[in-house]
Amino acid sequence: MRRSTLTWILFLSAAESLGLLGCSDELGSHPFVPAKGYSCTVTISLPKEGVAGEWIELRATRTNGPWMQVDRKTVREGAVALPEQPPGFEKQVAANLTWFTEPAGVGVFNVATIESAVRNPYDRQVMFSKPGVYKIWGLSAYPTVSTSAVETITIRATQ
Repeated sequence: MRRSTLTWILFLSAAESLGLLGCSDELGSHPFVPAKGYSCTVTISLPKEGVAGEWIELRATRTNGPWMQVDRKTVREGAVALPEQPPGFEKQVAANLTWFTEPAGVGVFNVATIESAVRNPYDRQVMFSKPGVYKIWGLSAYPTVSTSAVETITIRATQ
């Protein structure tokens, strides 16, 4: 499956489950919609190198806007509309992203436990079992779909 097709499938699935598509009673009378010049950018960062079998911290920021508040009657069916304006900048959203690697499936991503979520609910890590050069990127479905740039990481053997 092509990356763009997979991106849209994941976005629509996430958007539907988050109630971002169409109008709902929760929008209120004056929801927020993307304004002229709107963009949503996800920027990921990770070390350029790592060791096979060791966890590697993933970081991500998200910037979006501008937004404008409109009369609910003007919101088109299927348009992105939110009851509250999302934060314009979010410092660490790694746990909010869906992560991908190339080749697919070579990285194992941590799953939050109650302990780790209490300690830091925004962290995310990846582990590669074999040495090699891999590509990694993240997909955000909120507040609108955005895919980060693809980063490359070199994994070396354990010493």
